[in-house]
Amino acid sequence: MPAKSRYKPVPSNRNTAYTLDAETRLEVVTLIGDFYETAARHFGFCPEVPEVRFDLRGRTAGQWRVQRGVERLRFNELLFAATPEAHIPDTVAHEVAHSAVYRCYGPKKVRPHGREWQRVMALFGVEPRVTHRTCPETLARVLDQHLYRCACRSHALGPRQHRHVRKGQRHYLCRACGERLVWVPES
Repeated sequence: MPAKSRYKPVPSNRNTAYTLDAETRLEVVTLIGDFYETAARHFGFCPEVPEVRFDLRGRTAGQWRVQRGVERLRFNELLFAATPEAHIPDTVAHEVAHSAVYRCYGPKKVRPHGREWQRVMALFGVEPRVTHRTCPETLARVLDQHLYRCACRSHALGPRQHRHVRKGQRHYLCRACGERLVWVPES
């Protein structure tokens, strides 16, 4: 059984392009737990899963960070939803491998994608790639989406719809709850 995560499901819109559904989010979190269990058995550290977020934006598919001793895994929801086959399990394993190397070797100088990281990737049975394989056309389409929210879910509006909203020419309502969509600017 995977280690317990602090991940809390966020409502998502299954009808909106490029938004992860609950099943895929659960698949990612379960896979993270499985990778931590594998690494913990092999290297002998605590398999506790850090906080998992799907709030990464731009061209980066995944990110592992540690601040003040607290680890965090972040993933790009739009890229994962657009091309899940390119990111599950590759990107997930990539970021968990960074965490495993940190837990084994500490904060000392270990190359980010060096021999230690490559060994962990091999342990996970995933090719040690440094970059992801999302095709440029898909990436451009995904990056052209603008995130909006209502009371019940997330929505992705295209550039034309977004421009109309920003100029005050139009507003859009959620078909499920009827509330006005509010733009969530990139942080």
